[in-house]
Amino acid sequence: MLDARLEASTGEFDSIILEEQTRQREAARESTRSPSSSGSDTGASGAGSPSGPYGGEVVSGGAGGGGGMGVGNSGPGRPAPANPPRFPPPDDIPSGDDDDVVARQLREAAMREPDPDVREKLWDEYRKYKGIES
Repeated sequence: MLDARLEASTGEFDSIILEEQTRQREAARESTRSPSSSGSDTGASGAGSPSGPYGGEVVSGGAGGGGGMGVGNSGPGRPAPANPPRFPPPDDIPSGDDDDVVARQLREAAMREPDPDVREKLWDEYRKYKGIES
């Protein structure tokens, strides 16, 4: 019985994540279809710039320091997140200073979600994951 409930919960959570990933991919595709982009990317030497697997320019050199969706991940040389958190967490949600990667992703997804029903489901998943009594 518990296995079935767990399976149903994770299935619902997976569908929420899949929908959000699809939305983000579509937004990224739309942003790359700008009319100002040129058909040729040649530098002074005449060679094209290398590009990454998602069409972005490859940046080499420097000390890379891991990525992530963490709040405060912008800084010198790094753009601010395209979709910053807009909705504060409910009163029963702690600060999140001790969140691991999964909890942080749930928190950030909930704080960015414009649909209040989906946002509440994300907070419920966060509560379940963190063991917070609601």
